[in-house]
Amino acid sequence: MMRKVLGTVAFGGLAFALACGDTSGPRSGLNIISGAGLSDTVGSILKPPLTVVLLDGNLQPMSGQTVYFNSGTVLVAPIDDPGFVINRLPVITDASGQAAVWVEFSFSAGAGKVVIVAPSGQSVNAYYTVLPGAPALVRADPSDTALYVGGSVTLRPFVTDAYGNRLPVAPTYQYQTLSSALSISAPGKATGAAIGRGSVAVSALGFTDTVWASVVPKGRIAIQEAYIVATNLDGSAFDTIPTPWTGRRSLDWSQVNGTFVYDVNASDYRDLISQDTTGQVHVVVTDPLMRNEQSPRYAHDGSYIYFSGIDSLTTCWGVWRVHPDGTALEHVVADTLACGPYAYQSGPAPDYAPSPSPDGTRVAYLGGRNIPYVGGILHVRTLATGADTSLGAIGASPRWSPTGEWIAYDSLGTITLIHPDGTGHHALLYRGDNLNPAISWSPDGQWLVYTGFPYYGCPDRTACFTGLKIVQVATGLKLHLPYTAYLTDPTWLR
Repeated sequence: MMRKVLGTVAFGGLAFALACGDTSGPRSGLNIISGAGLSDTVGSILKPPLTVVLLDGNLQPMSGQTVYFNSGTVLVAPIDDPGFVINRLPVITDASGQAAVWVEFSFSAGAGKVVIVAPSGQSVNAYYTVLPGAPALVRADPSDTALYVGGSVTLRPFVTDAYGNRLPVAPTYQYQTLSSALSISAPGKATGAAIGRGSVAVSALGFTDTVWASVVPKGRIAIQEAYIVATNLDGSAFDTIPTPWTGRRSLDWSQVNGTFVYDVNASDYRDLISQDTTGQVHVVVTDPLMRNEQSPRYAHDGSYIYFSGIDSLTTCWGVWRVHPDGTALEHVVADTLACGPYAYQSGPAPDYAPSPSPDGTRVAYLGGRNIPYVGGILHVRTLATGADTSLGAIGASPRWSPTGEWIAYDSLGTITLIHPDGTGHHALLYRGDNLNPAISWSPDGQWLVYTGFPYYGCPDRTACFTGLKIVQVATGLKLHLPYTAYLTDPTWLR
């Protein structure tokens, strides 16, 4: 930070201004002469400089002593180099026992303080008031939100200086909708008019800001955080569901059973855990021959939980299923590629995240040789006959749509769709590079919820948003959920 000082300050006499307001004259130790108790705007260099004198027990000046000027919310700089700002500056007292620094305000308004410390450890404080700068911006809170059609949000605008410090002014604001998704229903109030991405221009004092809102379909999702988080798509009814388990992955939900299922880390293996919305949990697979279970997915009628698993007999990863109460454990797809006495200690490759069809007759899974960071080859297995079809697509995390029409999967950060017979293969959207490819269908099969990651060159705040987004499969319309920043692994509840 380089700054210029347009004048010099000549020190004269010992006209003391004591830090604590004592007017009886100098005392031994540190005394503030000038430059304390001042007020100015952000970015200012204060005049006169902050000057102290160090006196001995006989009130004689102590020269050649190092005095430290410690600051935090404000900065200090040497008298001969005002561009060198620092928060701890040593200064050697001159022949008059004086030491001085420039006090320079940073760009945050509020209270400021410099603590001056003598070699003996004695300290005195100099206090300051940092004021905001001139009006430069209009902002509104919230800057981004989510609404249902017919839902409303009250915009709370305010004026700031160039550094974001709020100013105590209350101008008249103007509001203009920039999208058919939102309407202005009253001054400072926007209402969702149609599903889509809406924006409103807020103006005052010649400045304008744009605030945003995703007008979303009705629905409810669950997300993984320290707890399981459940929320409506508009951010309302935000709730946390307690769980005793950490390290959860692959969250799924059965509306039929009213329970979650996920896998949890347990040393070098994983267990499948079922949990209801009150936090009651139980281990799903109790067969002692099973060594590791991962990536569970409910059958659409709630009758089975499909998962990737490995047992101590075959020592090979494959696709399994089990009733939610732990009975009827069945080996659905055997694999001979990811095998060995210690294979259970690593993740399944390539049988990752099996996904049953909505009618329960087939299961999509990843087979063949696993390709690191890419996935495996997408297969469809008919359960009654064992007939297996390779769809020729390579990716991760397949999810069969509730309508049975599509299988969605991740291909190097691109959400891709394919019909179960291998036709209609096309990319839906690029969501950015990430390590969590989880996606989940809405119950009507019209939307997908996914984790979005920013990428270089993203054109607007929607593209750059890190958090959950939903996409309308038929149109490609993308709407992000601004209250979900940095949350991952979503599952659609209803």
